[in-house]
Amino acid sequence: MSRSPLYDCVIIGGGPAGLSAALQLARSNRQVIVVDGARGRSTFRQVNHNYLGFPGGVAARDLRALGRQQVGMYPVAFVDDEVSSLKLVRGVFQAELGSSRTVRARSAVLATGVTDDFPDVSGWQDYVGRSLFWCIVCDGYAARGKRVVAVGNHTDAAVTALQFLHFTPTVSLVTNNLQCALDGRCKGKLARHGVELFTGELTEFFGDDGILCGVGLADGRSLAVDFVFSLQGSAPNSALAKGAGASCDQDGYVKVDEEQHTNVPGLFAAGDLSNRHAHQVATAVHEGLTAATAAHHFLLPAWQRG
Repeated sequence: MSRSPLYDCVIIGGGPAGLSAALQLARSNRQVIVVDGARGRSTFRQVNHNYLGFPGGVAARDLRALGRQQVGMYPVAFVDDEVSSLKLVRGVFQAELGSSRTVRARSAVLATGVTDDFPDVSGWQDYVGRSLFWCIVCDGYAARGKRVVAVGNHTDAAVTALQFLHFTPTVSLVTNNLQCALDGRCKGKLARHGVELFTGELTEFFGDDGILCGVGLADGRSLAVDFVFSLQGSAPNSALAKGAGASCDQDGYVKVDEEQHTNVPGLFAAGDLSNRHAHQVATAVHEGLTAATAAHHFLLPAWQRG
């Protein structure tokens, strides 16, 4: 049985970071394969209004499709599949796919992103990116003068709820938990600045065609709302990175240097997976390009490195 071809780089993840890396590596005359499980934030209905060059905004799905079309102009292989494991075996990365196929490459870029913790309410997926959001930086502007319900049960959620007052005077915070974890200082600040605090679990969304008009709590209370912002956090999809030996911080974000290189030679990470703060499309594109440039340099023979 013949062995699978040896690529210069396998890129895992087909969002902005992964596609940016694929484009730059292709233009560096590298043999690249992208394995994409079609998950993550770039598959939501979100419209990006703060990514330069798209007056009126660009839907995340459209940006993803345009990026794939652009990368497809080069001899880049695409596989629509999940990766179950990634290992470095005698200097070669081996990605095991769900279809039982093995992809081999001399380097790897992980762009697997994060999984957001949205309220576990029936039908929540229909509202994501339309009236259910997770980022004040991305979508706070759209909340000007609107009724906002923030969801979270920690200090950062309370702070962000207060920051929404920059956009609108009508802000509430729902703990989505029967026990409020906020300390007295947080509660006092919310009360002083007019952010009403509701301790209780979200059980229902009221709305139509992705547009919310209200939310319901387990105790029967309901709140009128235009936008819900889930501030419950996100978890980095770092299982593959850990399996390949990459170091992660205490919350699971992959540790990288200024060139997106992990502690594993030839293994790079880009996008939300390696950046716990600036979860922006522009940042992901930049980090993907940076990882690709560094991967190309890693692959050069010693006599070409200067």
